[in-house]
Amino acid sequence: MSTPAPTQIASGERLAGLMTGTVKAAAFWAAIAIPAAYPVLLYSGLDGGTGQLFVALLFANTLALALGHDHKR
Repeated sequence: MSTPAPTQIASGERLAGLMTGTVKAAAFWAAIAIPAAYPVLLYSGLDGGTGQLFVALLFANTLALALGHDHKR
């Protein structure tokens, strides 16, 4: 088997770094934006589908906080 050229490895690492930064930035801003939906859902009541959506948004917000916590550090 042949090993990849150093330039291919370096460009792959660079691409991975850019993608990681993009994911962190998106998660950071999602963690800021998601809570804006909480008051609307709470005002409309947490029956059936709305309650499931609220729990899904809580889970998504927790995930976004975990992924985007060190954005721009």
